[in-house]
Amino acid sequence: MTKLSKITRSFFVVLICLGFVNGVCFGSKSGNLEYWQTQAVSIDINKDFYFTVSQELRFGRHHGNPYLHNIDLALVYKGFADWVDIGFNFKKEYEQDSTGKFRHENRPNLDVTLKHRLFDYDFSNRSRLEWRDYENKEEVWRYRSKTTVKFPIKLTKYNLQPYIAEEFFMNLPEDNINQNRLFSGFSCTLAKNVKGSIYYMFKKTKGTDGWTDTNVIGLQFKFLF
Repeated sequence: MTKLSKITRSFFVVLICLGFVNGVCFGSKSGNLEYWQTQAVSIDINKDFYFTVSQELRFGRHHGNPYLHNIDLALVYKGFADWVDIGFNFKKEYEQDSTGKFRHENRPNLDVTLKHRLFDYDFSNRSRLEWRDYENKEEVWRYRSKTTVKFPIKLTKYNLQPYIAEEFFMNLPEDNINQNRLFSGFSCTLAKNVKGSIYYMFKKTKGTDGWTDTNVIGLQFKFLF
């Protein structure tokens, strides 16, 4: 068995196990199959700071048209230590509601990302505190935590590197998780200044009538300057 096939099989085993645990613990109903696409530009300001701007589109509702799009601006400080990045972000998001109208949201947030390498595996945890200022409902504070593990393997000339990740969401001051995401994918280097990622996400969202499952295929592109 080749190295690539072993990795692929391992990912499917992990996803099946995690999905089974989620289903047993929460119970859920099936949702949409969605496609998410992100384009980003990252600019180094100096050795301590860099700036990013990204745009995200999400498809899978309302007859295949984008139901959500956003622009995210971030100033990241990396000069404190090699093991931590601190980001100051602002996101403007538009999401289509049940009537077909796009509602906007202002979302300033603070990111703290901790990084560590163990046995050649790269571990990171991003904690994010968001203030969600909605157009048509009360604002809310939300906490998100995303843990990512990158495998010490790079395949082909594009440096395909497998990773898995988990992220949970919690509205404050509540202490109950209302969304959970499980990821499995590959990052890659498409050109000298272009990086990419393709992933599968299993998402669970808690609504008024219980939990809903959503399967997501995602693509990400980042241009470095």
